[in-house]
Amino acid sequence: MLFLALSLAVLLQDAPEQTDPLPRPDPAITRSALEHHLRFLASDELRGRKTATPESERVSGYLARALERAGVEPGGSEGYFQPFPLLVTHFSGAPQLRVDGEPAGEYGPAFSMRVKGDPRSTGPLAVRVVRTLEDLPEEADRGVALVMASSRFRSFKYLEERGQDGGRGWGLIVRVMPEREAGRALGIPADGLVTPERAGEDLPEQVTVYGALARRLWEGEVGSIELVTHGERRQVLERNVVGLVRGAGTEEHPELAEEVVVVSAHFDHLGVRQEGGGPDEDRIYNGADDDASGTAVLLELAEGMAAGPPPARTVLFLFCSAEEIGMLGTFYWADHPTLPLEHVICNLNLEMLGMPDPIMDGPGQAWLTGYERSDLGPALAEHGVVLGADRRPEQRFFLRSDNIVFVQKGIVGQTISTGGANPNYHQVSDEVDTLDFDHMQACAEAAYAALRLLADGTITPHWNPGEPNLRR
Repeated sequence: MLFLALSLAVLLQDAPEQTDPLPRPDPAITRSALEHHLRFLASDELRGRKTATPESERVSGYLARALERAGVEPGGSEGYFQPFPLLVTHFSGAPQLRVDGEPAGEYGPAFSMRVKGDPRSTGPLAVRVVRTLEDLPEEADRGVALVMASSRFRSFKYLEERGQDGGRGWGLIVRVMPEREAGRALGIPADGLVTPERAGEDLPEQVTVYGALARRLWEGEVGSIELVTHGERRQVLERNVVGLVRGAGTEEHPELAEEVVVVSAHFDHLGVRQEGGGPDEDRIYNGADDDASGTAVLLELAEGMAAGPPPARTVLFLFCSAEEIGMLGTFYWADHPTLPLEHVICNLNLEMLGMPDPIMDGPGQAWLTGYERSDLGPALAEHGVVLGADRRPEQRFFLRSDNIVFVQKGIVGQTISTGGANPNYHQVSDEVDTLDFDHMQACAEAAYAALRLLADGTITPHWNPGEPNLRR
């Protein structure tokens, strides 16, 4: 912990004074303020807001200054900031895959890999093909690589049912995509990040194999497989940004002041694409919709809440980092809450609010993930705030955004979004000029109305019977 403290001191003392201009103060939610935030957050200058970079630090500074100017109280462990440690895995060369003792193809076209912790080579592993739950042994074996279908829902559901979440205890997880003949050029893997707590989990690396080799593996024609990696791991710091508007309770229920509504959005994105293309090709993942749009809306909600009448419940504004690499910032806050977690009655998460979804009933219409899982959506509708049911349940967005961290803690957590059909999702084409700011403003106003009902104690959400069911 001494190392972390010294690193934090250096981070805060040596950080340059941030002069990025803020929009004109206005407690109302305005199109101009939303656009101002977006044009900063999704600018090429910020190079995709990748976690644990100088650009991420610059964004967190901007968010903190915006909260301070709005009169929002600091809510982090260090003022507006909640620093948290990460372990970064740096690769010095491309991983190699060997099958039955022979090289099995180039990293990228033949296979890809997800980094789970220390870069480690496996040594030769026996192969076990898992087509059904019955094929998966009750006991894990570090000397065995599991060959599984590419569907994370199907394969990882089997592991969960065996109490082996994420492949805990096995030597390697190999997901096969026989219908895809080749991946894409990847070169050396980008730096991987994980929290120290999660790095200690007994999780193997995950490899995805394509084409002919995938078919051989799936048909049981391979006896052994080995992953060879070249890299090292070191420690860095990232930080969430946290603000508070303190609750005042009501005359009838002063105890509401101790209850907390957490409103969240993630400000990180994917950084810069490293491979392919010419020198003039756009390689920056600007992340305008994902999730600079939610971040901008959250800033507007914080400013409006601070300028309005004091809420009955305390409202915590959580701008989380490291969502794109596993919701690490949100997990860190939930594991190290800056207000008692048992006081949190709801998480309202904001993600991808920049483009109308054509499946909805026009611009300004947003949906609430997991609508059928709680009474929040119907309760809001009774008070005139209509957030529709998620019409794209096949995308399983309820399980894929920061709200799920709170759900896993037993707290009602749902996401307001309109991002189900954005063709620019996780593409370098996710640029500010693709967004609809009138639509975003309407979504922000609906989100603020929903937040007011929660913050004023008008609504207390509850799970419906049988929820939260995370297996569907």
